[in-house]
Amino acid sequence: MWEPVDVVCHQCRIKLQLLDAPVPREAWWKFLYEHAYHPVELLWEHSEAHERIDIDYIDVDSDIEGDPSFAEYAGEWTGRSLALQPRPVARAVAEIVQRAQDALDAHEWRAAPADAAMAERIVQYMDFAPPPGELVDAAAVLARLAAVEAALEQLRRAAAEPVGDHFGTFLSEVLRVLPTTADLPRDELCAESGPLASPRLWDTERALRLIQHLVASRIAL
Repeated sequence: MWEPVDVVCHQCRIKLQLLDAPVPREAWWKFLYEHAYHPVELLWEHSEAHERIDIDYIDVDSDIEGDPSFAEYAGEWTGRSLALQPRPVARAVAEIVQRAQDALDAHEWRAAPADAAMAERIVQYMDFAPPPGELVDAAAVLARLAAVEAALEQLRRAAAEPVGDHFGTFLSEVLRVLPTTADLPRDELCAESGPLASPRLWDTERALRLIQHLVASRIAL
């Protein structure tokens, strides 16, 4: 019986399903060319390693807005150069998020009465899913940076509130690895951008997206 198989590059955080059709085969050859010397893994439908695939991974031909189709990935995908950039902040946050998810799944997470309401407040400032191929100008970069700064400020405020020990520890840990406002100077980010967003900015947005997903799905009301 045929079983779906995905190939994953853990270095670039890209996942592609192996399908025996012309366009998916072209995408597979492109994947081989780009990731031949990277840590690549084959995943079957029930592979436990699927749990390591978080929302920072780009899922080729998925229904997630911004992820490329097989045809786009096999061809001149606009977001390729940015998507293949290292995302050290997002990966550091992903490890913290995974530990929090493990604690929640094991029912070890001790929630406090203030957690859910604080999570709801944080989520109002977090809506991060910019695709790598989104073209930007200076105004767009500044607008996206303002959204990042607002989200970081909300996380800092939440960490100072009387939330539960587990939620407070989570907030403190992510704030230690997230950049400060001084780490994201406007002039430098604008200079690094064009036609795509600055890699530093996109890395931070992807990190915030991981936090957003956990807080909205597991902690908020």
